[in-house]
Amino acid sequence: MQHDHFFRSTSTALLLAALGLQFAGCGSDAVTTAWVAPTMPAAQSAIVPPPLTAACPIAASGIDTLVTKGTGLAFGGATFGAVGTYNFILAEASALVSAKDPCAATIVDLKNAAAADGRVSYKFDVVILTPTDATKANGTLLYEVNNRTTNPVFTALHDGSSADIFNAVKPVIPAAATGVVLGTGSGNGFLMNQGTTVVWSGWQGDRPQTLNVPTAAITATTKWYAAGMTLPTALDAANKNAQITGTVQDEFIADTATLTTNLLGTYYKRAPGTAATLTVQKTATSAPIMVDPSLWTYTAGTAVAEGGNTGATGYGFVTIDRAGVMASAAMGAALDGGKDNGSIYHFNYTAIDPKVMGLGFLATRDLISYLRYGRADSAGNANPLAGRVKTTLASGISQSGRYLRDFLWQGFNTDASMRQVFDGMLPLVGGSRKTYTNYRWSKPGDYSRQHETHYTPGDQFPFSYTTTTDPLTSKTDGLLVKCTELNHCPKVFQYDSPIEFGGARASLTVTDGVSKDLPIPSNVRMFYAPGTSHGPIALPTVAANQADYSVDRAVAATAVSASPGAQVPSTAMFRALLVNLEAWVKGTAQPLDSNFPSLAAGTMAVPGSTAASLGAPSLTAIGLDFNGVYNTLSVNDESVIPSVPSSSKLYVVHLPTTDAQSNDRAGVKMPDIAVPLATFKGYSLRRSGFVAGDQSGLSSSQLAFALTTAGKQANDPRKSVQELYGTRAGYVAAVNTAVDKLVADRMLLTGAVGGVDDATAYKNRAVMQSLQANFSTLP
Repeated sequence: MQHDHFFRSTSTALLLAALGLQFAGCGSDAVTTAWVAPTMPAAQSAIVPPPLTAACPIAASGIDTLVTKGTGLAFGGATFGAVGTYNFILAEASALVSAKDPCAATIVDLKNAAAADGRVSYKFDVVILTPTDATKANGTLLYEVNNRTTNPVFTALHDGSSADIFNAVKPVIPAAATGVVLGTGSGNGFLMNQGTTVVWSGWQGDRPQTLNVPTAAITATTKWYAAGMTLPTALDAANKNAQITGTVQDEFIADTATLTTNLLGTYYKRAPGTAATLTVQKTATSAPIMVDPSLWTYTAGTAVAEGGNTGATGYGFVTIDRAGVMASAAMGAALDGGKDNGSIYHFNYTAIDPKVMGLGFLATRDLISYLRYGRADSAGNANPLAGRVKTTLASGISQSGRYLRDFLWQGFNTDASMRQVFDGMLPLVGGSRKTYTNYRWSKPGDYSRQHETHYTPGDQFPFSYTTTTDPLTSKTDGLLVKCTELNHCPKVFQYDSPIEFGGARASLTVTDGVSKDLPIPSNVRMFYAPGTSHGPIALPTVAANQADYSVDRAVAATAVSASPGAQVPSTAMFRALLVNLEAWVKGTAQPLDSNFPSLAAGTMAVPGSTAASLGAPSLTAIGLDFNGVYNTLSVNDESVIPSVPSSSKLYVVHLPTTDAQSNDRAGVKMPDIAVPLATFKGYSLRRSGFVAGDQSGLSSSQLAFALTTAGKQANDPRKSVQELYGTRAGYVAAVNTAVDKLVADRMLLTGAVGGVDDATAYKNRAVMQSLQANFSTLP
């Protein structure tokens, strides 16, 4: 139930009236009884939000107008079962918020962006897909947090193509050696066949708008509009609105031998006439070395394109004479074998004109609230989804999954009228991280990795949905603290891959940071997808990329790592999770049980320098090394740039333990890991000349088993395919058994929901594998 005693105060009503936002226009039916905001603690510095652990939803904010720029039939007019056709709606939202709101300080620099009357205004793009026939809408709105303006959730759920709401080709996996058809656009039609409404909007403030135009349409040449924002610039309100300046550090890693690829794009404008430095270091923890100014030049941009852009329309860029750096004796400690491939360059400069990036959270909150509850905007434009939305779900992959975790933690799941925003959330591959969004000089697209952007903010306690006391800082907090206070917590499914254990310390989501498992809250379920890469891959994509798992894919000699990436598809698991989450939210099904590594089960352990520390055999002799490297995490001071790490306060990170074939023991095992033909690892080590031994970003590894016992290398400790399954028919039978178990466990769909028969597709894929030329040498 919702806490109706948390109502609007009279002063809030006056603020809303001053903004020109009426309760009816924003869809609120709240009354104006007193509500007292908590005391706001002082922020540690101007660049971070105050350390508030109480709920403090901003009340004086909302969507002012939502102006449609174009509408029409989506996916070329394709029809989806009994639902029929879908319409696209392309719109621009204008939003207002009062900097006088008692909770305004929860958004960094909000008060520094206000006009004389206290108003802060901003705009962002909105893209909507909804059934043409309103009566065919199923009442569910799925909000995808777009990832750097693309739509990987929609792409994954449909096994379709990214940034494409024009095409409609269904994917096909035949029970034959060849004949795979890749899906495009709407792909399998999963959400459309159910009548689900899908919404995207701009939230990442360093991405420009595309729908701030008179008209827009989806066509064969314009298949997508990258949803961006136009945010206000913060000025120093306490100093007569003087321009704000501050230190910023931008990073560049040249993972290529092509020396012309040497541009570091800045994320902010550089203050004219101010000093700047360029440093280079070998690893994230190495001492930086100053690069002589003769070896680099800075060029200002027009600041039209997104932050980090290396073209003339970006904010600015640094051209680096990499050949000169490598020739300099002073740079030796920053190089690997005399090369700067993989070396970390940092450009330190004085920046101007920060944007109020934290408004990205408020934009999502107020848009979903308006679409769910609103009737018309302040200009009289009807809410295009009025009456259609009964249930709200949100999902996001990677950056966008981290955004949802952050959205919850910062208390944005309560709207301006004290109502719940999202009923269910499904963040994918976020691990224990949040985002670098609600900060001054933020970079929402950056995140911590073992080698790259290691000390990026937005990566500190709390890590878990469980409220706990941090062993290193003694702080008590959790991702659900604020929504619990107002009884506005959604049902949550979190999905992680192996990459998130070594790269995003996923163990911290379920442990106390030292040596104990944490209880998982009753409204949360945790799922692990062993063997997969960062982000779900579609089965048709894998079948097309690697028809035969018994043959390792080739890797270019110039690649950062010698390992081909893991190719275990899991979009079918994503679909099954979403179906169950929605049913759980609606009360029509019991939730799936969590399936995640734990200390109690022995499926997680502290990694050492050898594979044996995780129960795995050594594969070094056959080309897949393990050195225990992972993305360490210390207690960092994020109130300054760059963040200052503690040298002594480090969290204990655990990794999944493995079986005798060197595959992870725990988790939801999709058919290609339940019945494996290869070892799949959630890491990939940089090779010599690229800072050897560090992790290669989000890359994974795959190493095929020997096909026959006779053909097995003497130093390969793993069983061959022949030893595991005997014959081709034995392999197919094993896959069929695994598929049937996944169906029984509600982890694979058979066509009853969304018209997608993933069980049959996987069984066909097993037949396809058995018919490949190399594999057919088995009995």
